[in-house]
Amino acid sequence: MIKKTNLLTFALLLGIALFAFSCGTKSDVDAFKEAKYSLSGINEVKLNGVNVLNKKRPEDFSFSEAALLLSAFSDNNLSAFSSLGLNVELDEGSQDRSMTVTKLKWQLLLDGKQTLSGIVDEPVELRHGLNTINVRTPIQIAEENGKPSLNNLLRLVTMFSESGGSTKPDVMLQIKPTIQTSVGPVELPAFINVKN
Repeated sequence: MIKKTNLLTFALLLGIALFAFSCGTKSDVDAFKEAKYSLSGINEVKLNGVNVLNKKRPEDFSFSEAALLLSAFSDNNLSAFSSLGLNVELDEGSQDRSMTVTKLKWQLLLDGKQTLSGIVDEPVELRHGLNTINVRTPIQIAEENGKPSLNNLLRLVTMFSESGGSTKPDVMLQIKPTIQTSVGPVELPAFINVKN
């Protein structure tokens, strides 16, 4: 009888501890789900090893860079490295929280239409304020008729090369993180909008 009581007590204490951990995790998830995200800067962008941040015209690419990128585009096999600043604004009572993102699905929409997508598999720790994040990700260009859409590529090139004006498309970056919790990784159910 004593062993059964000890086992029941242990099970009850374990249940209370797990409940407390899961409540804390839920609070962390809710805090970051309700946070405001904004992109505060892009310091570096490389596509398949080619630095594209300082390229504004086709003439800025060497022949070998252009051939490499065209081949990767044709095969829909682009990969990117980017260093960016992500500003996370948590509510006043949640500013001491942090969250580890173990995986991040992302998509870029131009005028509401998905143009690019990818997955970041490297863990990133987010906190309130400015977070500098280095991102490596494969890039999938939305396809038309089973091939990467040249129209989407041209719209992207136009968007990056124009300095202003009304012809720029509406750009929206969306993220869907999988976060590390005390009970294991949990993927948020919907994409979060990150505005520039």
